[in-house]
Amino acid sequence: MNRLVSPALVAVAVAAFAAPSFAQAPRTQSARVERAAALQSVMMCATDTATRRAYQREFGSAPVFVTAQEAIASRQAGQRWTAPRCMTEHQYNRLVASTQTRASL
Repeated sequence: MNRLVSPALVAVAVAAFAAPSFAQAPRTQSARVERAAALQSVMMCATDTATRRAYQREFGSAPVFVTAQEAIASRQAGQRWTAPRCMTEHQYNRLVASTQTRASL
């Protein structure tokens, strides 16, 4: 009888400690999914012909370039795009910098 009680107590203790972490997993995953969706809505693109052709082959339409301010405004308005929008490297860096600034406040 004592042989069954000890492993059962260990299993109960492990389950008690693991249960809160399992309960929080969906919330953490949903935050990651939201962040990934926000980051996937814009991507850094070059303006050369090869990049435009590759984008069109991948998404079925010509790339649409937006600025960092336009991306932030559309996100605040709740606008969703069927294909990701393109940004130049400079604009993408401005977008990333603005999100980091807001996070630090």
